[in-house]
Amino acid sequence: MDANSIIHKPKRKKLNQEQGIDGKRKCFGNLPEDVLRLILSFLPIKDAVRTSVLSRRWELFWTSNPNLNFGEPLPGTETLLMKFVERVLYLRDSSDIKEFVINFDEKCDASRVKSWITAAVRRNVQILSLCLWDLRGHFSLPRCVFSCETLRILNLEIPCVLRIPPIICFSNLKILNFTDVTFSDCYTTQQLFSGLPVLEMLCLDECKWGCLKVLSISAPKLSSLTIIEDDLQNPTDSDCCQVTIFGASLNEFLYTGKFFDEYWLYNSFSLERVEIYVSYSDERARQVAYRMFKVLTGLPNVKDLKLEGSGIEVLTYAAELLPNMPIFNNLMYLELASLSLDCAAVLKILQNSPCLRTLNFVEINCGNDDIILDPVPPCFFSDLKSIKVIRSSGDNEELSVLKILLKNALVLDEITITCSKHFAMDLKKQKNFYEQMIKLPKGSQNCKIFLKCFP
Repeated sequence: MDANSIIHKPKRKKLNQEQGIDGKRKCFGNLPEDVLRLILSFLPIKDAVRTSVLSRRWELFWTSNPNLNFGEPLPGTETLLMKFVERVLYLRDSSDIKEFVINFDEKCDASRVKSWITAAVRRNVQILSLCLWDLRGHFSLPRCVFSCETLRILNLEIPCVLRIPPIICFSNLKILNFTDVTFSDCYTTQQLFSGLPVLEMLCLDECKWGCLKVLSISAPKLSSLTIIEDDLQNPTDSDCCQVTIFGASLNEFLYTGKFFDEYWLYNSFSLERVEIYVSYSDERARQVAYRMFKVLTGLPNVKDLKLEGSGIEVLTYAAELLPNMPIFNNLMYLELASLSLDCAAVLKILQNSPCLRTLNFVEINCGNDDIILDPVPPCFFSDLKSIKVIRSSGDNEELSVLKILLKNALVLDEITITCSKHFAMDLKKQKNFYEQMIKLPKGSQNCKIFLKCFP
């Protein structure tokens, strides 16, 4: 083998690689225009614009990209960012915009943002998502948005006062999310929440009702509703808004907050999945208890119920309500933040859930050592198949509660105990705990006991 052949091999290999790359480029470039446009639609707008340098054929492809997503971090100052958005909108062709997303941490001029939104609406935008937390100047959502018949998804995460025009036409809006929005006018706000004929999902995250005292949410096809109250607000009783939710099609309801406002679920027979996370201060305990109870009375057919935080214990501050606790005939899955068998509210909800199959709780609140389960909830005799402790400490007091559960659950198939972080690191304690567990008397001889160190 001569020296020349050795020297020329790397060059030949490099040439072959370049030819292969060129071949792939040609193959890619020969794809139909519709396919190329589809590929571009999946790229962030900054990358889609960059394809214009590939060849003369690619130069204008990006201008018909239906998805304008400015959610990716863009290099440059705030001025360059705003100019980039405006240049994209200016150079774009006249085709429709499917998705228009703005997600900037940088300062933006409110007036310029309004012009961007207006441009998107004029191009029959279907998905409009605006996440802007540092606007310069007064911002109000352009009126044209409220009459955009092509809009299917609206996500507004902008601290602002929402000024709603008297005429609203959201004929195709299916998903609506408001974050940190203040509603200023009673009449137009009511018009909004009564004028959503095909809305399926609604999220109100840390919104403020302003001067509103009464509000009805009556979207006929609404299937999922999420309400997250602002923990930082400190309203008085006079600031309370009474919110009535007409839930003819409602299937899922999620609430997080301190019940600063009052909620009533009306005609919610289709509601099956509910999550409630409640926190409160002692001076408001009775008020929160009454408002919590009011929500529970609107869950006649719930199947999956999660009561996190202090959602169940707070009811003990209004013990007069417990005899009137609703019956949950269809409830099959119940998850509590903590299980305390000496808590009257916990016992009452177990008593009133005759078909309960799965009982989960994050931790066990041991309470008194001499507690007994009297009377035993009916579901313990007939339906309860699974019990799970999500964060077990492995203490003896906890073991005494598990003993009561094992003894009285006559048809139980399994009890699963997941160790807390500290318990998971103590192998000796785990072994001792498990050995004690398997020696406990069981009402169901078929019950299996599982001890896990991870969820």
